[in-house]
Amino acid sequence: MSRAVNPADEVIIKLLQNQGLIKSEAEACLKDEVYRLHPHEIEKVKNYDQHFGINAKEKLIDEILDLRREALIKKISRPEAAASQ
Repeated sequence: MSRAVNPADEVIIKLLQNQGLIKSEAEACLKDEVYRLHPHEIEKVKNYDQHFGINAKEKLIDEILDLRREALIKKISRPEAAASQ
């Protein structure tokens, strides 16, 4: 069974491919930049789970991932905008 792909992930992969990365490299970059949580974030998520339950934990993880996606899109879109001017 395959996972549902977030539409923002598809945008990020396309932007990275436009910069010359192949799909597997773009997916690896996405995994490192978006999905790999830092130790302090893991502790925060565990704390939320313990105090507020699984729904709050999932919501926090989704918020972290959304913020990271937005930041990565801005980061990789900036060189394209500068190059086109």
